[in-house]
Amino acid sequence: MDFDTILFWFVCVSCVCALLRALTHLRALGGGWIVVYLLILAVMGAGERWNSKPAIYAGGILWTVLVLVPALLARLYIRCFLQQRYHTARKLAQIVSWLHPAGGWRQQPEILRALELAQAGDIATAVEILRRYQNAQGLNAAAAIANLYRLTNQWEELIAWQEEHAPELRRNPQFIPMSLRACGEVGDLPGLVSLFDRHEREIARLEPALQRHLCRLILFAFCGRREPVERAFAGPLAVMPSSARALWLATADLAAGRDQDARRKLSGLLPEADPVTRRAIERRLSHPLAVAEQVLSPESKQIIARCEREQWHEERFATRPSLFSTLARACQIFIALNILAFLMEVNLGGSRNLAVLFWLGGLVPQAVSQGEWWRLVAANFLHYGPLHLTMNMLGLWMLGPFVEFSLGFRRFLLVYLLSGIGAMGVALAFMNTTRNGELLVGASACVMGLVGSTGAILLRGWQRYKARIASRRLVSILFIVALQTLFDWVVPQVSMTAHLSGVVIGFLTTLLLKHGSGYAARS
Repeated sequence: MDFDTILFWFVCVSCVCALLRALTHLRALGGGWIVVYLLILAVMGAGERWNSKPAIYAGGILWTVLVLVPALLARLYIRCFLQQRYHTARKLAQIVSWLHPAGGWRQQPEILRALELAQAGDIATAVEILRRYQNAQGLNAAAAIANLYRLTNQWEELIAWQEEHAPELRRNPQFIPMSLRACGEVGDLPGLVSLFDRHEREIARLEPALQRHLCRLILFAFCGRREPVERAFAGPLAVMPSSARALWLATADLAAGRDQDARRKLSGLLPEADPVTRRAIERRLSHPLAVAEQVLSPESKQIIARCEREQWHEERFATRPSLFSTLARACQIFIALNILAFLMEVNLGGSRNLAVLFWLGGLVPQAVSQGEWWRLVAANFLHYGPLHLTMNMLGLWMLGPFVEFSLGFRRFLLVYLLSGIGAMGVALAFMNTTRNGELLVGASACVMGLVGSTGAILLRGWQRYKARIASRRLVSILFIVALQTLFDWVVPQVSMTAHLSGVVIGFLTTLLLKHGSGYAARS
């Protein structure tokens, strides 16, 4: 299995999936992305057609520069924006605009410069910059005007402007958070809840996920639900600055009727707040919020309760702890063991040396038939070359923390090892015991067991809790299994039997475990 084969498949699948998404979100993403994806696919197709490794590598470089880097920078941009680090966000937007000038990023640096000036206290200049977009068209112009009204606390004017441009804004869900906040700021809590309810499907699909969490934060804060606000700040929205977190927590207290304590906390924030946050705090102090319990109907309260359940479902079925957290100890141990085994291979003569792999425990039918059953375990920690190791460890890194977070340390160990050992046993049954030279190594069966385990966790979440996030992620898992099966079918060096067996064993083992989980125990 060569690097160029993996690169070809990875880039092509990535571009096809992204192309389909771009075609269904053409207005939001723009036609520039479609041109980029088609260009990369054409280069990769030419490389495969004429068996040209340089062309395939060129396609990989194009994908890295034009797709991967802008995507990573865009995610970092959103994070910096929420952290109110507008200077850094402006620099990131500038780089993305150079890499992808047709992607709607050209005006972003100027808009962010206005926000940066406002944060520094020069609100007059910031307003002057943003007003240049009042007669312009497009998403960037709309974003500039929305931020103009936000900086100046003209929330009634923002609502009027949104009603005037309703058809265009409805086609662009990125403006939902601002619309929700405007309703809350003017005290229209029934309208806020109704707006969230009408756009719940669009909110559920907002990317990156931080925008979804921001929508829920606005709903919960203005409706006086302090506990889910605290949970959001303890989780995905921990990136927001402390002053912003304190403002939203105080907003939740005001909306819950805890007026005296909330006003005291807001007053304490004023000396250290930047000019924009200070204006928001002053508005909160001068414009009393309605007590949510007194103005919300039973139907609105049911919608809010449903949103709280959705938040819990996301915490339960979409949270992936960091590999370096205390919730991923087993993943850390297995990655360390695989790396140590690889270093042993290199030290003893090379990771591609079949004699070394055999001596360390590679799965060979003749050896197992002679009683060396320990190879069913050892083979899961050996790898043929650095690329093989890297791919499997990346898979463990991506999949392992969620499964360990859900099942707990001991159950994760059981699923991981049983998937690998069981899949090796199934593969052994299909291997030719009379032909010399067949040797099977790699942690891929264990990793595919984690794919199956993830599917079982999500299936259980869908069945028991009717969690929509679980059903959406389950579809993604099925897609991954289908892609892996297709890849195994076209690449002869890969064991389809071991991979599919790992998926099935991991899935069934997780289903047979008790319904309690590591997550439930920690909760």
